[in-house]
Amino acid sequence: MATNSGFRNLKDQFLTEGKEALLARMSNRIRQSLNLQEILDATVVELRAFLQTDRTKVYRFDHDGHGHVVAEASAPNRLPSLLGLHYPSDDIPPQARALFIKARTRSIVNVSEQRIILNSLPTPNTPTTGDLTVEEVQQQPLEDILSRPVDPCHVDYLTQMGVQSSLVVPIIYQQQLWGLLISHHAEPREITSEDLLVVQLLADQVSLAITQANLLNQVQEQQQREAIVNQIATLLHAPLNPEQILHNVLEKAVKASGSSGGRLYLTSPDEALPAHLYTYGNQPVPSGIDQPNLLENHPLWQKVGETPTPIDPSLTQKDNPPLRVVINLQQEPRLHQLIESFQTTHIQGLIIQPLYYGKEFLGYLTFFRDQIGTKGLWPGYKEADERQQRPRESMAQWQALKEDKAHSWSIEEMELIQSLNIHLSLAVLQNRLYQRERQQRLVVEMHNEALSHARAAAEEVSRLKSNFLASTSHELRTPLASTLNYLKLLKERLYEDEEELRQYIDGAYQSTQNLVTIINDVLDIAKIEDGRIALDLETVYLEQLLQEQCFLSGAESRYKSIPLTLHCEIETVFADKIKVRQVMTNLLDNAFKFTDEGQIDVRAVVDSTGTMAQISVHDTGIGIEMENSEQLFSPFVQADGSAQRAYGGTGLGLTICKRLVELMGGKIWLESPGLGQGNTVNFTLPLNEQSQIAGQGSLIEGQAPS
Repeated sequence: MATNSGFRNLKDQFLTEGKEALLARMSNRIRQSLNLQEILDATVVELRAFLQTDRTKVYRFDHDGHGHVVAEASAPNRLPSLLGLHYPSDDIPPQARALFIKARTRSIVNVSEQRIILNSLPTPNTPTTGDLTVEEVQQQPLEDILSRPVDPCHVDYLTQMGVQSSLVVPIIYQQQLWGLLISHHAEPREITSEDLLVVQLLADQVSLAITQANLLNQVQEQQQREAIVNQIATLLHAPLNPEQILHNVLEKAVKASGSSGGRLYLTSPDEALPAHLYTYGNQPVPSGIDQPNLLENHPLWQKVGETPTPIDPSLTQKDNPPLRVVINLQQEPRLHQLIESFQTTHIQGLIIQPLYYGKEFLGYLTFFRDQIGTKGLWPGYKEADERQQRPRESMAQWQALKEDKAHSWSIEEMELIQSLNIHLSLAVLQNRLYQRERQQRLVVEMHNEALSHARAAAEEVSRLKSNFLASTSHELRTPLASTLNYLKLLKERLYEDEEELRQYIDGAYQSTQNLVTIINDVLDIAKIEDGRIALDLETVYLEQLLQEQCFLSGAESRYKSIPLTLHCEIETVFADKIKVRQVMTNLLDNAFKFTDEGQIDVRAVVDSTGTMAQISVHDTGIGIEMENSEQLFSPFVQADGSAQRAYGGTGLGLTICKRLVELMGGKIWLESPGLGQGNTVNFTLPLNEQSQIAGQGSLIEGQAPS
C-alpha cells in the first residue's frame, strides 16, 4: 500500500488533472462511511462508473484461505451476478497470492489474445510473478514475469463465465493480502496505464478505509465484549440464590461466546462434599462404563487444571490461566475415550477455561461448539445460467470441503472467555467466603446454644445439690438428734423400768442405723460418680438371693400387714451378689415405704431376648405420673417435694440402683398406671458372662430398655 506522500507523488507525476479530480471524487465517496460494507459497495460502484465495464466486484479472502465475493456492481443483462459466491482456496493458488503480496501486481487479461500482463506500480523495488511456485516468484526477476501467456485453464474459466477482459488489483491490508478489486467485461477491453494507476490508487484508498473501518469495528467489538462482561458481572451480584445466579451466568456466557452448550464445574471447598456442576445447552452423553462420570475427571481437564500450558502464548495474560482449545474432537487423541459420548451430538469442538483465583483452583468452565455446514450459502446455485457452471463446480468442491467441519473460536471470543474467568472466579470465591462465614456463624450460634444449655444444666444441678444438701442435712440431723436424745435419757437415767430402758436403747440403735444408711447412700453415689466402685462378677443363685431379701423384709411386711410374695423362674445370673442385694434392698424399702395397703410382689423371669433375667418389684402404693418416671433415676430427685417431706430420704436410692444395674450390664426402668395405682420397677441382669458383655455393648450404643 502506498503511503500518503507516495500517493500524492504518483498523482502529481502520472495523472492528468481530470483523472486526479475523478480519483479525488471517488476517494471522498469511499471515505464518507466507516462501515466496511458501505465502503466496499461504494468502491465497486465508483470503479464500474470509472472503467465503464460490465461488472466490478470485491473478492475477500477468508481466514481459512477460501474466499467470497462481498461487493459487486454490474450492468443489467451482461454478466451473471457473483455476489455472495464462495470459492475454494485453489482458485487463486499460493504463487499468485505471493505475487500480489510481493509486487501488488495488477493483472490484465485479454482473453481474445490469450495474454496476461502483470504490471507493477511505477515505483522502484516492486516485484511481480506468474503461475510459478512461490519460491520461483520470489527468486525470478520482475521483468521475466511481467508479461506471459494466460494459463489455458484460466482462459477457459473466464470464457465460460462470459468474460473477455479482466482487471485484478490486490487490496493489501497490514502487509497481508486482504482481497482483490476486480473488473470484468464481456468484450475485449484495453485498459490504459493512466486508468490502471487510478484503479491502483483507488485500491490503496480502499486499504486505508479498511484500516479505519477495522479500527472502528475493533472498538465496537471491544465495547460489546465489555458490555457482555458487565452484564455477566451484574448477574453475578443479582439478588438471587447462588445456584440460580451461576446457572444464569452460564447461559449468558454460552450465548455470548457463540457456543452450543457449556458446563460450569466448581470444586467443593470441603473435600468430603461433592463438586457442583451446572450445564446449559448441548451436552455429551456418557455411553461407556469405562468412561469417567464427569468430563472434568478426564485427564485432559485434569491436565489443564494442574499444569496449564498455553496453546497460544499470545492469549495468556498475567494472572489469567490459559485456555485449552480442541477445534476437532476427532483429531484429539487424548479424547478417544470420550468420543462415544459425543457421537450422538453435533458437538465438534470444545474449549476449557480453568478457573483460578490467585493460586486457588476453583474448577472449569467448558464450552462446546457444533459442527457447521455451508449448504445454501451460494445464492446462484440453482440458477440455470450456463455461465455459472464453473463457479457452481467450485462451490460444490468448497461445500464438500466445508461440510461437517469444526467451528473454531476467534481470538476475540477466546479473550471474552478469559475475561469471564476473572469475574466468575471472584464471584465464586466471594460466595465461598460468604458460605464459610455463614457456617462459622452457625457454629458459633450452636456453641452458644450448647453453652446456654450447659449453663442451665449446671444451674439445675447446683439447685438440686442445694436441695439435696438441705434435705440431707435435715435427714442427718433427725436421726442424729434422736440418737442424742435417747443417749441423754440413758445418761441421766430418766427411765422408770427395764422395759423403758430397752425402748431407749432400741430407739438410739435404730436412729444410728438410719444415719448410717443415709451416709452409705451418699458415699455410694460419690464412688459411682467418681468411677471408683468395683464389681465382683460371678454366678449368683438368684432364687436363693431373692428369698433371703424377702426374708429380711418379712418384719416390715408383718409390721405393715402387707403380704410379700416371690415368684422366681431363674436359677442363676451373672452379677455382683453384693450389688444385687443392695439394689433389691433399695427397691423393697421403697416399695414398703410408699405402700400402705395391698401387697408387694417380686417376680423373676427370662426376658424376651432369652439372654437376660428380668426382675420386677411390684407394689400397690402411691404410684407416679409416667412423665416424671425418668427423673426419679436422676440424683437428688424425688417425684415431688411433698413425697420427700412425707416419706423422707435423700432421693438417691433409685439413682444408685440404676448405676449399679448398668454397671452389671443390665437396664432398669419404672412402670406405673398413674398416681394411686402402684408401680413396678423392672431391672435386668445377664444370665451368663456372654450376656453381660453384650449388655455392656448395648449400653455403649445407648439402646432403650426393652
